[in-house]
Amino acid sequence: MDEFLQQFRALFERHVITLGDEPVQVYQIVLLIGIVAATVVLGGFLRRWFRRFFNRFRMQENLANRLLAFLFLIVLIFGTSLAFRVAKVSTGFLGELVNYPLTGLFQPSQKLVETQTGEEGTLGETDASKPKPTADTDGDHNQLTLARLFYGFVIVFGMFILSKYVQWVLRRQVLQAFQIEQHTQFILLRFLHFTLIIIGVLISLSTIGVSFTNLAIIFGGLSIGIGFGLQNIASNLIAGFILIFERPIKIGDLVEIMDVDIFGRVHSINLRSTVIVALDEKEVIVPNSQLVTEPVHNLTHYNNQYRLRISVGVSYGSDVELVKKALLEVADAHPEVIKQPTLEMENVAAPLVRFTSYGAYSLNFELLAWVPDAFNRFDVASDLHFMVWEKFKAYDIEIPFPQHDVHLYPKESDA
Repeated sequence: MDEFLQQFRALFERHVITLGDEPVQVYQIVLLIGIVAATVVLGGFLRRWFRRFFNRFRMQENLANRLLAFLFLIVLIFGTSLAFRVAKVSTGFLGELVNYPLTGLFQPSQKLVETQTGEEGTLGETDASKPKPTADTDGDHNQLTLARLFYGFVIVFGMFILSKYVQWVLRRQVLQAFQIEQHTQFILLRFLHFTLIIIGVLISLSTIGVSFTNLAIIFGGLSIGIGFGLQNIASNLIAGFILIFERPIKIGDLVEIMDVDIFGRVHSINLRSTVIVALDEKEVIVPNSQLVTEPVHNLTHYNNQYRLRISVGVSYGSDVELVKKALLEVADAHPEVIKQPTLEMENVAAPLVRFTSYGAYSLNFELLAWVPDAFNRFDVASDLHFMVWEKFKAYDIEIPFPQHDVHLYPKESDA
């Protein structure tokens, strides 16, 4: 038994490969593979758990899939780096690449020359200008590397997940309990989201080692770029703040953009664009500047009520009082039409009929009726048209079609 254990131990301590100057033994490879496998299993478990977590937020499927892919990649990278460290396996060139200072790629190469003392130095460097080595230097701690970039990305990713969770908790536990309006909830949660993301970005930049002085210079140059090439994006961002705080349109409003013939309900208002769900359940993404600068018909700005206008023409031989009676009966028969106004309904009237004009070939009438929900106005108008057709057939009221009378007079020569 002792001999078997010695052979087993010798097998695990056998050198297999050499990475750099360090030999790698069998047990190190086994430990490395085991930790990586455990990381893959853990990543799969976290993927399933976070998918249920995102479903509670009612997050869009495409965004959830991207976040889950990033999460699995982060766990895999952390697990792999931990496996190399625990197994004490040298990462070799990969470790040097991850920790290589990226700022060195943009520095000009220095030519080495021989000084009077026989030592090598850079061109133009004197003994007085040489930096003196110190025991405590912070140069390595402030260098930008791929590892630091990855840590900064992880911080922003984690702050995004935290923002979604905090929004979900506030919406379920606080805002609904106080019965705050939906649009006000949207503004508060959106402001909280941007605040947490900005905090995460600042922490990430501090972790990477970016100086805030240099950051101010970058933003100064970026402002020049905005002035020349990013005018549309800047105008959309400013318009987004106008829409959020001035509230010309709100979440759930029924809007109609006249110039581009877009009709639907507002689903979300973002900084750059607004998402409108059309009648066919397709999402139309509209730039915010278009909603601010162009005419927009908000059908539900104060209430959801809408007044339908059903135009119809009858022949000149028709009884106009019978036509009026038929149209009022149609309005009274439809369940969605408001029959009598109440105190809660301001500026709402009972259905009425107007004799609008004497046409070229018809007497033109108009039925005006209010409906409680503007989103259903097209369906109600279609129903009323069907009912008018059937009612006119029952009362033998003729709806004329366009026609022209042509009179032919003989010429004097023919006479």
